[in-house]
Amino acid sequence: MALGPKAMGEAIIANLKSKTGKDLAAWQAELAEAGVADAAAAKRLLIERGLGQFQAASVAEYTFGDDHYADAERLVDDQFRRYPEQRALYDHALDRLTGPEFTPKPCRTYLPVYRDGRIAVSFKATPRGLYAALTLPDPAAVPGRVDHKPSLGGSPRLKDGVYLTSIDDVDRVVGQVG
Repeated sequence: MALGPKAMGEAIIANLKSKTGKDLAAWQAELAEAGVADAAAAKRLLIERGLGQFQAASVAEYTFGDDHYADAERLVDDQFRRYPEQRALYDHALDRLTGPEFTPKPCRTYLPVYRDGRIAVSFKATPRGLYAALTLPDPAAVPGRVDHKPSLGGSPRLKDGVYLTSIDDVDRVVGQVG
């Protein structure tokens, strides 16, 4: 099973020494020596010194304590900052996904809901509406269905995408997540 974003960050930190020749403490010492005072400056400096984008972001996050994944509500709020009207659609979708087998695990750029350890449906606020990625039992029965775009979040295993713009859309589509 693929790692989630938080586990991926932990794996990046655990593999720093083998990938870069320096462990987390060594990179943090370099940041301290350079007088870096915040995560954004740390990330820029680390990239200049040869770390990849995700390595630099992970070291900066561990160094400055900005663990976005610790505050799920903040992740959800951040998703809807540009499209606040879509928050009601997302909240309604979560209400429809009842039962202990459904577990929302918000990420920085999309909002997956897991069932049995796999993403069952994933949401992302977009200019076209609340994008839902899932695998529909009968894709032809859903008007507006598009091929899933993994760049909008969720697993490439999900096959279908739908832009939700009303509560009726949410009821029609999310009701098919079985």
